[in-house]
Amino acid sequence: MPQLDPVPDRDLDRVLEESTAATPVPGVQAALLRRGRLVWSGTYGAARDGTPVDARTVFCLASLGKTLVAALALRLVEQGRLHLDRPIADIVPEVPGADVVTPRMLLGHTAGYPEIYVTPALAPLFPRDAAEEPEEAGDGAGAAYDPDRPFTWAMLLPGFADPVRPGTHWEYSNGGYILLTELLVRLHGGPDGLAAGWRELADRAGAPADDLVLDRAQVDLARMARGHTDDGGEIVDAYAAHPPRGIPTDLFGLPFGDGLFAGTATAVATFLDGLFVQQTVLEPATLDLMTTTTAQAAAAAHEVPDPVLATYGLGTLRIEAEGGSWQGHRGSYGGFLVLGASERTRGLSLTVLTNLACADPPALAIWRALAAEALRVA
Repeated sequence: MPQLDPVPDRDLDRVLEESTAATPVPGVQAALLRRGRLVWSGTYGAARDGTPVDARTVFCLASLGKTLVAALALRLVEQGRLHLDRPIADIVPEVPGADVVTPRMLLGHTAGYPEIYVTPALAPLFPRDAAEEPEEAGDGAGAAYDPDRPFTWAMLLPGFADPVRPGTHWEYSNGGYILLTELLVRLHGGPDGLAAGWRELADRAGAPADDLVLDRAQVDLARMARGHTDDGGEIVDAYAAHPPRGIPTDLFGLPFGDGLFAGTATAVATFLDGLFVQQTVLEPATLDLMTTTTAQAAAAAHEVPDPVLATYGLGTLRIEAEGGSWQGHRGSYGGFLVLGASERTRGLSLTVLTNLACADPPALAIWRALAAEALRVA
């Protein structure tokens, strides 16, 4: 398990500083592994209230956590506890379309569930910028939002409508991953069982489970970065309109399987290294299934404004950058924007976590600059 103390590299330190200094991002945390060894980690700026980011600061991982959830699901497939192409009705019968939708559809965003956050049943429960896809909720969103109120699966269930063209059409679906995670909770015998299953999977990757958490109670509030958004050129606290007493209950953790985890850059990079490079998490055939672009995603390429999404497999996408082919995921939620991916042929795993989500996110430029330098010296 790699150390959490910063590991300096003069060139990468310089790239991080130069690529970040020209942006409005409050804070950055980054880590690079090469075939199981932490070769560099760096931090920049503030986590919250003037507190500097350090290697132990915890960031919301948002949709980057979908790769972790997918790995957990595919591990159950390998164990024979979950069947990719069997309808989910035996596990979650109360969901519309449960007699048709399968785990494969949920993993690959082909189940066809409309975006649940903008439905009349759920939109008022979240702030306007809460939904990742699309970015804005409908009229009245935020009216009843309370960042300290616990959310439950039962509260989110009314947001599910009948699936559209299940299994035949690709469309990014946060609701699909919320449903997938509820399925995993039940297969593990409850939230405690899911947490235990996650710790076992993290151990297979050599990643510190204490720094990749799905239970908000495990995270010391002092370690948690605060997310920010760009309000007309002014960088503001993402929860300024609804100040929470602690960590906002919609930021990560159950029942939000679309953004289940919070963690550190080193822990994320270590997990990705174990998953994609060392291949200690899943069997090779399962990993190939996970990383192969689905036929539905490929067919939707002309409809998707972001071509990276058209490379989607099962819980992961591919990023062609700086002469390398990187496998991983990105995420944006609650004022955080993050990206983690592995260049499997070079044995590199790079993660960049930031506490700023905006229309032109600096995190992507920072990640690309670091990726270019990492590949240059690989």
